[in-house]
Amino acid sequence: MPAPKPRKPAKRFTVETPSDVGGVRLNKYISNAGICSRREADEFIKMGMVQVNGKVITQMGYKVQPKDEVRYDGQRLAPQKSVYLLLNKPKGFVATSQGGRIKRSVQELIQTAAPYAIPPLGDMGRPVTGLLFFTNDHELRKKISQSQKGLRMLYHAVLDKSFTTADAGKILREQEIFDRIVKLDQVSPIQGGKKNEIGVEVHNIPPSMLIKLFENNGFKIQMLDRVMLGGLTKKDLPRGRWRMLNDKEVNFLRML
Repeated sequence: MPAPKPRKPAKRFTVETPSDVGGVRLNKYISNAGICSRREADEFIKMGMVQVNGKVITQMGYKVQPKDEVRYDGQRLAPQKSVYLLLNKPKGFVATSQGGRIKRSVQELIQTAAPYAIPPLGDMGRPVTGLLFFTNDHELRKKISQSQKGLRMLYHAVLDKSFTTADAGKILREQEIFDRIVKLDQVSPIQGGKKNEIGVEVHNIPPSMLIKLFENNGFKIQMLDRVMLGGLTKKDLPRGRWRMLNDKEVNFLRML
């Protein structure tokens, strides 16, 4: 009697719920809405602070569909397109990452860029001019701010008096400014400029800290203009104008 043929394994069927089909991951949806980074969104989801269509969602990887209503802490969210913008800031406007209502904010200069506010990366006082980067991409903002090296910045500074080689030797030493140890990368005279004009190269040192550093060394900065930011320049970007970054420029910032 021939041996019975082995049975074929039964087919397994999986039932897909609406959250498994297409859509956008919930943490990415929240991040795109400008609330926080994806990692922070995961924590909010675990804490039960996020609702989809009126139901609290604590499931990691849950996917939001186009017609779903998403709320964070009771507030309805709308996904935002990631924006990467470069402004040549004029004098008299203030940039702050803290938000709030501010007279003559840089937001007035870029209000046509998107139907929602795009925060600047770092602060810049009214007297300071030059390049300022804006993005609502929280992942990129966090990556740049937490980078060990940070963004390379080049400033054109005009001082209240002549700057000598001896002065450069002193100011290039490590110094404590606002409870933080900082060190300039390079200080050099401006070619064809006056003796009180210098170029200052730094990494992730904000203008306010740079101004304070020179004050501590006996100099007052009369004019400070950021002419380079992370490889981005003011080429074809007049004062007060802005432009969107291209994919190549955004990818370069992501590689920092």
